[in-house]
Amino acid sequence: MNFRENIEQHQQTYSKTEQKVYQFVTNNLDILETYTITKIAEQSHTSTSAVLRFCQTLGYKGFKDFRYDAISFLHHHYKKDSVDQLDRILDNYSSLMNQFRTLDRTIIQNLIRSILTHKPLHIFGVHLSSLPAKFLYMGCQDLGIVGHFAGDLNSGAHLTNIINEEDTLIMFSISGNLANFKNSLSAIQNNMPKNSFLITLNEKSPLNKIFEHTIVLPGSLFNTQSIIDMQTVPMIFVDILMNLIHEELE
Repeated sequence: MNFRENIEQHQQTYSKTEQKVYQFVTNNLDILETYTITKIAEQSHTSTSAVLRFCQTLGYKGFKDFRYDAISFLHHHYKKDSVDQLDRILDNYSSLMNQFRTLDRTIIQNLIRSILTHKPLHIFGVHLSSLPAKFLYMGCQDLGIVGHFAGDLNSGAHLTNIINEEDTLIMFSISGNLANFKNSLSAIQNNMPKNSFLITLNEKSPLNKIFEHTIVLPGSLFNTQSIIDMQTVPMIFVDILMNLIHEELE
């Protein structure tokens, strides 16, 4: 079994953080020998201890043995796949879709229950995040779930006049930027609804401390790849979410 086969064989046993290391390693296999353990940790948005655990899961004593095996494989066995462009794009999307399996089911169920209550629903997202927010709003409308949608800062500010503590607030923010919240919903920062959900791609977003629940979507490792539009990730999540809601209503 070669280095690459070993990595693929253990795919189903990786923890959430190890999955991030796995995604980075497989997407950068041809230049892996140039990376230190610290660099891999930084680029995969994990930690050096997570990278070390990944190596040990593969059967290596440590990163040194892992790197030695990787270099040996690259020099003697590895040839970059000569697939056509469509296959390359589809492989990236397939890898992205598999990361959705790591989402916290408990938080998703809490989100579904909150949406299905008869309490007011408020959905907010601006700029790139406005499209998935509107997609969720329209999907809820189709299922007879009434709510309010705000797709710009001014509309978001108006929401603060009608949001109560018992309501449900869902904010999409791909970047997890604090500024958009400050410029729209700051009036309710100290009086947030009990059912408040942030949906973002940034696991280190400062908004985590403001919202009761945070759903971190996969895709951050693809930020530098133009074939993956980050706006696509929350759109896929909304589509998944609407299907789950529809099943609950049946």
